[in-house]
Amino acid sequence: MLYALDTPPSGADIFIWTDYAELRAIAHADRCFTRGELAGVERRSRDSGKGFNAEIRWREVINFAGVRAQEFGDSYPFIISDDEDTLSLNTADDAAKRMYLGLLIAACMRNIENARRAEVARAFEIACHKVFAKLMPVGSEIRATWANGGNDAPYTGTLPNKMRQLAKDLRCIPNFKDRDFKPSDTGDGGIDLIAWHGMGDEREGMPIAFAQCGCSREDWRFKQSEASPNKHGRSFPVMHKWATYYFMPLDLRDPDGDWAYKSDIGEAIIVDRLRLLRLANNYSILREMPEMSFIEEAAAYRLS
Repeated sequence: MLYALDTPPSGADIFIWTDYAELRAIAHADRCFTRGELAGVERRSRDSGKGFNAEIRWREVINFAGVRAQEFGDSYPFIISDDEDTLSLNTADDAAKRMYLGLLIAACMRNIENARRAEVARAFEIACHKVFAKLMPVGSEIRATWANGGNDAPYTGTLPNKMRQLAKDLRCIPNFKDRDFKPSDTGDGGIDLIAWHGMGDEREGMPIAFAQCGCSREDWRFKQSEASPNKHGRSFPVMHKWATYYFMPLDLRDPDGDWAYKSDIGEAIIVDRLRLLRLANNYSILREMPEMSFIEEAAAYRLS
């Protein structure tokens, strides 16, 4: 299910390069990725005009892997050799490490065959759904509204029909016309998860949350606002604006632990890899995560 592992990431984002090193370690016969192998990648990249300094990049990767080992603790499934020349897959024999590997693979969509991307994305969405539900107040109604939800989808039909059904649950009068949407649109409108608390009566004015889930390394910059009141506030004129969440499998952090690209984060509450794993552990729902059998398939891949 993997491909193009001999092509390194573009750019210099260290959280993405560390993902690349970890993915290479999963797919290696010896379950590791080494300083020498990165040097080989550098040589091939230099020949294609996209070179980088392997020694500097390796040092950055190992340093960031060390940060991950501290932050993720027992959930981190990789170890750094004493001479810092090798990053090795340690073990995936528990639910936390398995979830880490599943999120790692979901964050590496460019290395997944097109035919398998929807499967990986759906497993990620299911994991997000379980964490999202735990973040909501006790007694909240939780819905997964993602596209192609099949029998599990609470809202059906065209997108405007879905949004009318949602507006009824939100106790508001929808403010749009069918012509505002593409005639054949049966998508989710950028809203993957919703929650509201009925507050014990039928009046408007409820706590509401919308969420979007996305695996893209770049599109999160605009996708984080897909479920926000800025986009849908006119369509759903509720009494109180809802909270917006954006779930991503990326470990969106700089080596100092702060957010990477902090200036690009808008009003959405970002739930990245570290938060997903810690929350799943804190709420004791690691065993409820989807199976993610693609982890074994990724481990069976062998780079030629």
